Amino acid sequence: MIKRLNNQNGITLIDVMATTAIMAFALISIYMGIMYAEKQMQRNYHDRVATLAASGELEWQFYYKESYKTFDLFSGRAVVLDNLARGRTLNGSLSVRKSDTYESPFGVNVPFQVLEATVAWQEPGDKTTRSVVVREDFY
Repeated sequence: MIKRLNNQNGITLIDVMATTAIMAFALISIYMGIMYAEKQMQRNYHDRVATLAASGELEWQFYYKESYKTFDLFSGRAVVLDNLARGRTLNGSLSVRKSDTYESPFGVNVPFQVLEATVAWQEPGDKTTRSVVVREDFY
């Protein structure tokens, strides 16, 4: 009626535990990779928006210089970089500064003006301060 099991082949508890540990490690590694990629994608997006804001401001400065023969310098203008969750926004600070300098290509001093547009902000995830600087030379 009841047969005796004489087959000793099979999976032991150690094999199951080792397989579970390997699978858990693999899944955690994949999850960490996805989270890092998402964070990096968000950071790259903020860099791209800040670069576009600074570049657009330098285009405006070129127009302003052509129209009014001077630059519209300022510091600390708010720029929206991203719309975050729960109705919050990530704001950056846009500043434009000018410096006068010289260049000597063939032993002759050539004066020109350097305009730098800087956008600085604090990343929401890790609270690091990041900035993008775009430079334009005006001869």
